[in-house]
Amino acid sequence: MAADDSAVGYGGEPTPAELRDLQARADALTRDIAAMRSRLAGQSHLPRNLRSALPESVDRGLVRASQRLSAAADGLARVRAAQWLGACTTGWGICPHCGLTLQAEDDRSWCEGCGTAWDYDRSQGPCGERGVYLAMDELGGTVLVCAAHGRYLSERLDGGLLLAIPEL
Repeated sequence: MAADDSAVGYGGEPTPAELRDLQARADALTRDIAAMRSRLAGQSHLPRNLRSALPESVDRGLVRASQRLSAAADGLARVRAAQWLGACTTGWGICPHCGLTLQAEDDRSWCEGCGTAWDYDRSQGPCGERGVYLAMDELGGTVLVCAAHGRYLSERLDGGLLLAIPEL
């Protein structure tokens, strides 16, 4: 196996674990570069251009890359969790307590009703809450939905049904 093979997995969609591993390596590289800069800066006998050979912009770039990898890993983990058997299949988020009361800004969201906050934009992407209703439209199409989406849909299912799924 080539060195590059073990560094990036085996193809296909990256897993949250692979992204977090890459983030950890970016964090370690950032620390190593900062330590190297500190060691170079402490070498008074070296010419100034060599002592400043590692610009701070490299650190900033690696920190941004690590933050983006972390956000991607978290987002992918949420999508994967929403795909688990028994999860709400609705493609948009909702406050599990209040319904359509979410606000989002800067990749964070909160409920205007109860004040619950999330460190990601819950309004985007799959819901992923535990499914408790089977919603059926008038043509027979069905989706599994959580309690909050069920409350929302119950007012809008013109000719459809909302069936509670008994807990086993």
